[in-house]
Amino acid sequence: MCGFISSFFICHHTGIALGTAGLIARPVASILEATGKTAQSIRNRSRPHQSCHFRTRLSRPLAKERPLSPYSWDEAIGVSLLLQADGSRLKDEIFVMCKHLRQAGRFITISKRLVLVASCSCLLGLGSPEFVGVPPDPDWVIETEMALESVVHIDRTGETVNIVGSCAESIYKQKKSSSRNRPWNSSTSGPVFHLSVELANEEEAEDTLQVLLSTIEEGKSQRWGMLILQRNNLK
Repeated sequence: MCGFISSFFICHHTGIALGTAGLIARPVASILEATGKTAQSIRNRSRPHQSCHFRTRLSRPLAKERPLSPYSWDEAIGVSLLLQADGSRLKDEIFVMCKHLRQAGRFITISKRLVLVASCSCLLGLGSPEFVGVPPDPDWVIETEMALESVVHIDRTGETVNIVGSCAESIYKQKKSSSRNRPWNSSTSGPVFHLSVELANEEEAEDTLQVLLSTIEEGKSQRWGMLILQRNNLK
């Protein structure tokens, strides 16, 4: 009789223990399962191939040695162009300036070596209430590319900046462009290449002109210094 009672209590307590363990284990497993599903959902949404999701603005460059500055659409657009356009061919270029042109969706970007005119269809409505955002991988079209070292003359007429170059590379790039891009240049034949871009206003045009002039002068001084070093090494 005593053995039966002991067995009863042992089984009874064991059943309670197993039941309690089940009550504890099942909620923990459910929490872990839900957490795993949530994490997977976040990973799926953050994948680059989810191109139907638009960002409110382009990413901007950050550097630990520089303080965080206010967001600039011009800077973000110029950097995006250099990093992503034409198969990232220009990713090593050093960004200097970018400006909106009067025609929507078109921009002039200046690096340490190049001046580029490019367009992006997803930025046509930038600044308007209808603007829906930008895709993770904007489709950039480089219409004109000119090496700054080829520039022989720059001037401004109102909102228009005129750039004259003598580099065959600039002419070649323009010839590769489609016919709809030809109005950007008044002359694409012969040794002289003429690029005219119309900015939003005279202030923007003057700013672009001054940045072009200073960047070209900086490039000349650096190349002159390199030539002196090379000549000294030859002696």
